[in-house]
Amino acid sequence: MEREPVPLSVTAVLEAVCDIVHPMAEEKQLAVRLLPPSMNERLGHPVALSRVLLNLTTNALKFTDEGYVEIVTQEIGENRVEFAVRDSGKGIDAAVVTTLFQPLRVAPGGRRGQTFSQTGLGLTICRKLVEAMGSELQVETRAGWGTRFYFEIDMPPCPSPRRRSGPTGPRLTPV
Repeated sequence: MEREPVPLSVTAVLEAVCDIVHPMAEEKQLAVRLLPPSMNERLGHPVALSRVLLNLTTNALKFTDEGYVEIVTQEIGENRVEFAVRDSGKGIDAAVVTTLFQPLRVAPGGRRGQTFSQTGLGLTICRKLVEAMGSELQVETRAGWGTRFYFEIDMPPCPSPRRRSGPTGPRLTPV
């Protein structure tokens, strides 16, 4: 992660994530919706933000059989932005939510000592990246409604518009 916030295009970050997950969404016939903020040019941590959004989006696609996955930004004042990844899946069992951010979990019905990591390791990394950006990764889930992972981070507007000479989004690899 960059030590200091750098200028970035929030829309470019969202579009880069969408480009990477597009084949997975297409294969499952799911829509991926993006809602960028009205103020695009901000100061932030594009690599960490991209990795978190990519992991949350791929997880949402994995566990959604029909409907959509959406990446939504909401401006909370001039300097703060909420990012959310929501899916229209079946939701997460309440018993699992309490262990969701543990990197290794005991398999349901498994023998003592038998562990697995479905999304746990990726979510643990996401949580640490979000904490490094000064926030907390949170989750809402309900049966029949789906799941929403979200966090708010400080992202002040860029002091002056950047000149664009090429792609403004970071190159990503899945977590």
